[in-house]
Formats: sequence, C-alpha cells, structure tokens
Amino acid sequence: MVDLSTEYVGLSLKNPLIVASSSLVRSADDVKKWEDAGAGAVVMKSLFEEQIRMDADNLFGKSSGDRHAEGYDYIMNTQMEFGAAEYLNVIQNAKSQTQIPVIASVNCITAKGWTDYARKLQEAGADALELNLSVMPTDPALSSDDVEERILAIVSTVTGKTNIPVAVKIGPYFSAPAKIARDIVWRGAKALVLFNRFYQFDIDVNNIRLKPGNSLSTSSEINTTLRWIAILAGRIKAALSATTGIHNAEDVIKSLLAGADTVQLCSTLYKNGESKIKTILNDVEAYMKDQGFDSIHAFRGTLSQRYSENPESYERLQYIKALVGIE
Repeated sequence: MVDLSTEYVGLSLKNPLIVASSSLVRSADDVKKWEDAGAGAVVMKSLFEEQIRMDADNLFGKSSGDRHAEGYDYIMNTQMEFGAAEYLNVIQNAKSQTQIPVIASVNCITAKGWTDYARKLQEAGADALELNLSVMPTDPALSSDDVEERILAIVSTVTGKTNIPVAVKIGPYFSAPAKIARDIVWRGAKALVLFNRFYQFDIDVNNIRLKPGNSLSTSSEINTTLRWIAILAGRIKAALSATTGIHNAEDVIKSLLAGADTVQLCSTLYKNGESKIKTILNDVEAYMKDQGFDSIHAFRGTLSQRYSENPESYERLQYIKALVGIE
C-alpha cells in the first residue's frame, strides 16, 4: 500500500488533491461530497471584494454624487458583514460535518475595508486562508513596482491579522515571477498557488459584442505552471500548490515531480464529476507501484530545477532547441 499523504501549510492531507475554489464548493454539503469522493482538502468558493462593493453601489447608485459618504460607508460595512456572515456560517457548518481541511478564499484587489475578516474566518474554523490576488495590471499609469507593492501590502496586512496559514494565489504575468514569489513569502505567506487562470473573453463578430471565452482549462495549459513550480521548488520557504491544466493522473504526477506539494482540481471536476478524484488517485497509486515509490515524498521534486544536473534546460536552452531543431 503506497502512502499518498502530504503536508500543505502545516496541514496533514490524506492525499495531494485539493478541490479548487469555485462554485463546486459553495456549501457544507459540497464539502462533504468532496470529502466522500476522496479529496484531500477543499478551498471554498471565494468571497469577492468587488461583489461586496457592487452590492453597495446598487443600493446607492453608481455615481458618487448619488450617495452620502457616511451612508455609503455604513452600507459598505453592513453589506460586507452580511456577506461575510453567510460565508462564515458555511465554514462553521462544513467544519462540524467533515474532517478534511477547509480553506477559506478571498478574491481581492486592495488591502482596505475587508482584512479584519481574516480573523473572523479563523474564528469560524477555517484551517487556512487562500488569497486570490487577481490583479490585472491594465492601467498604463501603474508601474510593475506599483502592482507588486499593492500585492505585498495585501499579504502583509492579512498575515498580520490572522494566525492561520495564508496561501497566495497569483497569475503568471510578472516581469520577475521568482522575485515576487520570494517577496510574498517574506511577507508571511506559507504557500503559493500557481497559477490563477484569468477568465477569458472572446468577440462575437456578427453581433459586434463581447462573449465568454473558454472558461475551462485543458491539460495543454499546464506548462507554465510546471516550469515555475520546478524553478521555485526548494528555493523558497513555502509550500507550492499547482493549478490550471491539471486534468488527470499524469498531470498530477508531473506536478509532483516538478516539486508541488499539492495540486488543485477544477475544470476536470466540472467535466467529469466527483468520480474523477477516485480515478486520479487510483492511477497515481498504480504509477507509484509501477515505479517502486512507496510515498509521495519519495519522488516529489525529483525533476525540480534545484536538483537537476542540467538546470539550464528549464530556461533558455529549450527555447534554442525548439528554434534550431536540436534534440
């Protein structure tokens, strides 16, 4: 019998499969369903900072001239309290009904107005908190330093307000991903979740309007995640959770070989349902038996850059090979 257990931000998981933050995990019943399906942990659907602000705007009108400043602040706080109260109840109920780790999630873009809720999430029983920092740097006036400082300010504020471990989920769009990863960890994050997949949009040329793009990932999207997991593994003092493009056992094994502590599943569960977790676990176990690995620890990080005899193969060498056809 092989050992599939792992650790993530100080939490003991029976296996490395985490159900990612999404509408798949909205209630205590959802958490119970994924526990029964075999998941090692779940990340709850995110509490959105923007949604809270939008709800307040709907009450007062979107124009600042339509609202009284003190009244707006009051409604903002009230709306946040109600939104957070419902979210806290879900976490409390999930923790009372299940045994697997329950990780809260907040999708945020600022460090203002909501960070006191990090402590409330802890009090509700959340085992950890995942910050989904989906900051899309579209403002030409913002420098890369501005964007990174905003992210680091959020991390510093939240880690200073809670004792539960904080994981930070970021996108790949940084000029120096390794540096921002290191700096996030220095600000107190216990894990990095790589990478956030920004929602896609497309263009309807016949009706001349925007339309939704492909909302679900495919296995072909795993490459960027694998590269940076492999580069960062063992070089930063934080756990690494791989996400985006992980659909089957092979994707999971690749992530673990690169150095991931856990993987987060989403699109494949939308497509295949909860039975996919058992399928993946059985296939990973079969692989480990075939390769002679008795535990996840026996092979995790084997193909990380840190332990490679050819570390350049993770960087420019592969690019050169592709261009000139060298094998």
